[in-house]
Amino acid sequence: MTGVIEYLLANPIFLVPILLMAAMVVWAVLKRLLKMAAVVVIAGAMYVALVEHFGSGVDLSGLPGLPL
Repeated sequence: MTGVIEYLLANPIFLVPILLMAAMVVWAVLKRLLKMAAVVVIAGAMYVALVEHFGSGVDLSGLPGLPL
């Protein structure tokens, strides 16, 4: 393994594409995490708005199909 690393460090022409691919993977993961964070923030804001609108005690006993 150290031989491969030494070879790549000695020949940067092979190191550049590998680093570019690694950067693309990191960027893709960061984009996905940011999208997930945005969805969580939107869902949280909608939940807070729902609780503020209906109050904390929502009566679900009158809904059919729910064993409460």
